[in-house]
Amino acid sequence: MKSKSLNQIATVAWLLFTFAGSFACLGADAVGLYYDPGVPQIAFAASDIKAALEKQSHRVETHDLAEVAKAGAGKKIVLAVATDEAAASLLSAQGGKPVNVLAAQAYALRTTTQPDISYWVLGGDPNGAMYGGLQLAEYIQFHDLARAYDEEESPHLKNRGIKFNIPLDKESPTYFYGHNGTSHKLAIKDVWDLGFWKTWFDEMARHRYNVLSLWSPHPFTSMVNMEDEYPGIAIQGVTGFDAAGKRVKVNDLTIDEKVAYWREVMKYGRERGFDIYICNWSVFLSTAEGKHGLTDETDNEKTRVYLRKAVHQLFQTYPDLKGFGITVGEKMGKLDASQKEEWAWDSFGKGVMQYAKENPSRDIVFIHRQHDGDIDHILKHFAQLNDLPNVRMDLSCKYSEAHAHSTVTPARWHRTGMERGLSKFGIKSWLTVRNDDFYFLHWAEPQFVRDYISGFPSIDKYVTGFYIGADGWVFGKEFASKNPYYTERDALSVQRTWYMQKLWGRISYNPSISDDYFKQHLASRFPEVPSDKLFEAWSCASGAIRLANEQVTGKWQFDADFWPELWTGDMWQGKAGRHFSVDDTKEATPFAGSKLASLRETADGKAGQKVSAWDNIEKIDTLSAKALEILATLKPGENVELQLTLRDLTAQAYMGQFNAEKFRAVIYDLQGEKEKAKQSMGKAYCAWRRYTDIMDALYIGVDLQRNRSFPDWHAYDEVVLQQYYDLGGIQEPDWQTKE
Repeated sequence: MKSKSLNQIATVAWLLFTFAGSFACLGADAVGLYYDPGVPQIAFAASDIKAALEKQSHRVETHDLAEVAKAGAGKKIVLAVATDEAAASLLSAQGGKPVNVLAAQAYALRTTTQPDISYWVLGGDPNGAMYGGLQLAEYIQFHDLARAYDEEESPHLKNRGIKFNIPLDKESPTYFYGHNGTSHKLAIKDVWDLGFWKTWFDEMARHRYNVLSLWSPHPFTSMVNMEDEYPGIAIQGVTGFDAAGKRVKVNDLTIDEKVAYWREVMKYGRERGFDIYICNWSVFLSTAEGKHGLTDETDNEKTRVYLRKAVHQLFQTYPDLKGFGITVGEKMGKLDASQKEEWAWDSFGKGVMQYAKENPSRDIVFIHRQHDGDIDHILKHFAQLNDLPNVRMDLSCKYSEAHAHSTVTPARWHRTGMERGLSKFGIKSWLTVRNDDFYFLHWAEPQFVRDYISGFPSIDKYVTGFYIGADGWVFGKEFASKNPYYTERDALSVQRTWYMQKLWGRISYNPSISDDYFKQHLASRFPEVPSDKLFEAWSCASGAIRLANEQVTGKWQFDADFWPELWTGDMWQGKAGRHFSVDDTKEATPFAGSKLASLRETADGKAGQKVSAWDNIEKIDTLSAKALEILATLKPGENVELQLTLRDLTAQAYMGQFNAEKFRAVIYDLQGEKEKAKQSMGKAYCAWRRYTDIMDALYIGVDLQRNRSFPDWHAYDEVVLQQYYDLGGIQEPDWQTKE
């Protein structure tokens, strides 16, 4: 991969000397902006450049790229693909360094000074030109036109995606759990709002994502018209929920109007460089069940034929759909591995194969999740599809189960023998990276993301890309914040958590991106505080809660097992769930693949070559204390977003302290040190109350789809206090007086 760090700009002494005269004459005046408005990706980047220039008080004159050869004197910016002969020729004529062959999504930035200062963005393809243009827009935002650039970047991972569980209707929710989940209910109206998707694609393209995977148990009744053959099977109109959870009519779209809507969504996504995938979960029929003899029985031939036709029609309907994904196992009864694959092949597989044969010029990706599947059985049944020249068959591995924010070395990939199977059949895999950790807290720890992505199995040899997202939450429009700052701006959840989104996107494009880049964004967004201090506090607070996650998410590996923001779980198989106690935590284990020793192993002196839990506790405590120390010095002024952010980070730090003290209480109790256990649990309670006080001021209580719902953030205060009493505490500790 050819990539240069974003801070490796041409500011060495000789270049500064060369450009000194040019830069000295720069004023906030006219700048010519040359690009092809007929290329949507480039036009989008140009709009960001124009906005950045105007914010710096420059007057912008836009020109068609065809006019660039006639460009006279004056400052200019040129956006083009590298193969554009006129742009390349003029760059060379004005003394610019030639651009070598660029791969797809790659770009080069150049600066020349003759006859006047000019910036050149050349992409390996339109997407690369877009990324280069977006990068230049950020540089202008940070530095105006005061620096020169001579750099090239190409993607470390070619496919950088989002996993979006999409609720299409009250009758077509995101999963078979039905209508649970406040975020899932409210997102129904969001996903039928074209403005939502336009904002979403714009934001995520800026973060360098280029894949959107939409996950639905049964998307067909809301997305394809099969009324001629299956009358009444489509959902007409959309029914959702209001903020009070009451059923409401979202719109009256017919199925044909829905098709037109999703075509527009996919077209817009393509214009921002996105490949769109639709993924589903095996035998789920939504409102189709019970109609035309369709049932969820795997031996029902009518159901197989229907699904075969449905997936065929899906590709027929959406020319911008890149691929389709399936899952076997869930809701498939007692079928063995081979029988599951036979069913999946006979339904979805044959439908995709038929379409691919009928349309040999269209490239299709078919993703088969490894979840509950066996690679040998998968490729045995899907060999005919894999052999087609226009079909790329990929697998997908749930890389970190439900808790991405745990260890950088998750074990599932190796435990399931992925590399053996992939090598045997000459295919690659996606990594499903699940964030069922932080729905509310704005987590951001750059070095962890850098280490995590750098630790992926061999890119291109085994891994084709990744997508990150939640099952237990839908990141639609922001609704959970009590302060009206976000709702007044009609903000998306990905806009509130912009830093987290940026980390996973930008680092997956270029893992060597420097911390200085993120500090520059912090400085631009929050000029009221020193960016290096905010960066450190954020990294410390988020690092503390992530390390705590790593300590206990071994047995608690799934979303229903454990949710770290309120320490609740045990929700499988209809269980009511609970907040985990000291006794519960004694049996918790580190995430599979972690080098940490468990709390029990540490208490028993059996850590061996593993990292003692005591060491991890000290690290959590140190990071939390450092974050609080810095945060106490940061003054947000009138910046409401910064006010809310600093409170969120303070909550993270207190949660870190709670985790550290609770872990101490567990180890002491296991060792029979009752007095020390009591004291630690008392401190844990104090940290917990400080945490829930902030969280209750910031965020509402919600109904969770995969974990325990809560009316407000104080729901478990008494439960945590009782743990202190159970260890011998007499009266409530004074949590309002800080040490």
